[in-house]
Amino acid sequence: MNLENKIALITGANGGLGEAIVKRLLEKNIKKIYCGVRLENSGKTLETLSDKISIIQLDLTNTKMLEENLANIENIDLLINNAGINSGKRVLDNENIDFNINLHGTLKMIQILTPKINTGGSIVNVTSVLALCNLPILGLYSASKSALHSVTQALRAEVSSKEIQVLEVLPGPIDTKMNLDDAPKASTKDVSSEIIKAIQTKEDEVYPDDFSKYVKEALKNKPKDIEKQFAQSVS
Repeated sequence: MNLENKIALITGANGGLGEAIVKRLLEKNIKKIYCGVRLENSGKTLETLSDKISIIQLDLTNTKMLEENLANIENIDLLINNAGINSGKRVLDNENIDFNINLHGTLKMIQILTPKINTGGSIVNVTSVLALCNLPILGLYSASKSALHSVTQALRAEVSSKEIQVLEVLPGPIDTKMNLDDAPKASTKDVSSEIIKAIQTKEDEVYPDDFSKYVKEALKNKPKDIEKQFAQSVS
């Protein structure tokens, strides 16, 4: 997709990766960006970037808010489902927030906005390379992203007649507030640049960093080995 003069909407726009994507889109002379943020006043920094930015409050746990606040958007060319959460909980923990936001909230965004995406447009779902192999210490996060991976595959078939690209982004750890441990992380600038390239070249998937590429290859060649390696996270 040629991004010049296009209209985009991105969720989680005020997060580390979200803001980096917004900056990359502005470099491509995009026409307008709806920047979705959970709290209305958290988008003030984004507003200073360009007069092409319009802040829209989108709490992915609040279906009524999503329906009301998206109702006046007539059409867009690009939907980037970037908002997400990592509770850091395991599958035996009593926690639902990963699924509420990463799966159910993102799916509601897709259901509301897909009919408004212009022919030839794009939908980008940011999942995780952990969608392909669960890291048990982050069991609920991994599982929620795996469910979104499945939704993304189904969505690709659903919108093919409208010539809409469905791009899945499967990153490893990124240098954001969501990942605060000492493990090596990819920069938001590098990951966002890879995402923009994949939109422009109409790819189905992008593994935007070294760790995600490593996991992809390991799953192709020795899938049980990577599963056992990840299982050690709770040993």
